[in-house]
Amino acid sequence: MDPVTHVAAGLLISQLVPTPSRFWGAMAGIAFGLMPDVDYFLLWLDRLTFIRHHRGFTHSLVAIPLLALFGAAVNAAIGGKDWFRPFFIMGLAVLASHLVLDLATSYGTQILSPFTRRKFTLDWLFIIDPYLTGILLVGAAAALASPGWGRKAGAVCLAGATAYFLVCGLYHRQAQSVAQEVFKDQNPQERIAALPQPFSCRRWQLLAAGPDEVRQTFVELPFASLMANSLKTKFDLVPVPPGPGCPAPPVGYRPPQNLQVQVWAAAAASPPYSPEARRILDIYLDFARFPLLYQVRPRGPGQFQEWLDLRFSVPGREFPFVLQLSLDAQGGLEQWVIGRCRGEQ
Repeated sequence: MDPVTHVAAGLLISQLVPTPSRFWGAMAGIAFGLMPDVDYFLLWLDRLTFIRHHRGFTHSLVAIPLLALFGAAVNAAIGGKDWFRPFFIMGLAVLASHLVLDLATSYGTQILSPFTRRKFTLDWLFIIDPYLTGILLVGAAAALASPGWGRKAGAVCLAGATAYFLVCGLYHRQAQSVAQEVFKDQNPQERIAALPQPFSCRRWQLLAAGPDEVRQTFVELPFASLMANSLKTKFDLVPVPPGPGCPAPPVGYRPPQNLQVQVWAAAAASPPYSPEARRILDIYLDFARFPLLYQVRPRGPGQFQEWLDLRFSVPGREFPFVLQLSLDAQGGLEQWVIGRCRGEQ
């Protein structure tokens, strides 16, 4: 999730868990809420290091008690040894909320680091969810305003945020069911996912990855879908032609009975990759859940490649994590960049 949501959750929890000082509790809640994202500083090195290690060890189950111990020790140094236990408990709660909120998005979180680099995700929430953030901010503001009625109002808001979180999970289950129905002809070993979209827990991106193509559609579930065991589906296949730039096609969200399934065909890459080019590509492929070699264009004797991660598709928006490789005729790396499309470098 975004930093504002983590700060709101940290502030709210800091006022619901008893601490010796409401002010220092609020400050600690903010710090604990942001502490796992210290790995954002990896962006100062390069984007490749960032996508490899972001949401790694600092977001793991091992790191939570270690970070809570560190924060509690800092607070004990400020207020005395009696501050250690309450700030340690509060730190555990805030850090756990950070882990759960990040786990709910589609980015992927290495909760079992350092034992494995495997990324886990619930796919329940978009990376920015103004409704969840708003509920938490209202609760935090109320709890900060009064230790009496405000704390009760904050508890109600926290319960409301939890209920919203679970509703998103139920809609995800329905979206996953629609995806299984739409892509039922796919190989069972191929990856199928239902990923959240912005501004509505009823809007989902459905993806199925094959060896040579990725199929994609955008669905808006009806309100009544939470009460239904299954939804009838009907769809048309539409190929996505390659073109300049790399925005997602500006398609709309459709009901399950009238879907448009876009077929992204993978381009062919002819030259071999040098060890350095292969290393960069392997790191990107380890990061990407639905990678696609979108375009291959000649560039002198070599070629220019654009790789997309369709996981981050939002209709009409540019993809945020695009790998662009410039290779010579022997597959040697001339230049690379990860970010939004910038044209040929």
